[in-house]
Amino acid sequence: AIWDNRNILIEGVFTTLLISAIAIPASLFLGVIVCMMRISTRRLMRWPAILYIEIIRNVPLLILIFMVFFALPFYGIRLAGLTTGFLCLSIYGAAYFAEIFRGGIESVSKGQFDACKALGLKHSFYMRRIIFPQLSPYVFPPGTNIALTMIKETSLLSMVTVSELTYAAHDINGRTFTPVETFATIAVLYLSLIHISEPRDRTRSRMP
Repeated sequence: AIWDNRNILIEGVFTTLLISAIAIPASLFLGVIVCMMRISTRRLMRWPAILYIEIIRNVPLLILIFMVFFALPFYGIRLAGLTTGFLCLSIYGAAYFAEIFRGGIESVSKGQFDACKALGLKHSFYMRRIIFPQLSPYVFPPGTNIALTMIKETSLLSMVTVSELTYAAHDINGRTFTPVETFATIAVLYLSLIHISEPRDRTRSRMP
């Protein structure tokens, strides 16, 4: 039964990978911006970042998806399920990546910041050329966990009819009435995707 519906599974795998491939880099980019706002000395930049991080980290992703997909149309904004997935996962991941980057920056010796300021280097220059290149050992392990979590969280998009893996499972089960076989196959596929996507962490051993 599963083999007869393999095209649905292939489409589900492709959609899951597509959403992840767009949302993870987008959340990384947005996370860096939010992080820089979060560590800013200016209140007008710091407090909106704090508010954003606290709200997103404490509101379930499914609620965020429902708000975007079901609530925004009442205000004249209609987004397709796939677009909703890209947007919500990017917003969700960015809040976590922002805190990961902030933790990495705070792990760098304060003396390096003082030295950069004493040399008269611009903030944007020394953050980009001196501080950020040192963050890999601090950011890579937790960042990898968040990225892998985002791949699994794509399953929530089945609730707004995005044809990813979990939606494919519901579709196949509705056709074949074989829930054990169907969802066991989907579980194996998720496990395989996570295993393939997980990089081999060689930075952990270099952490001071």
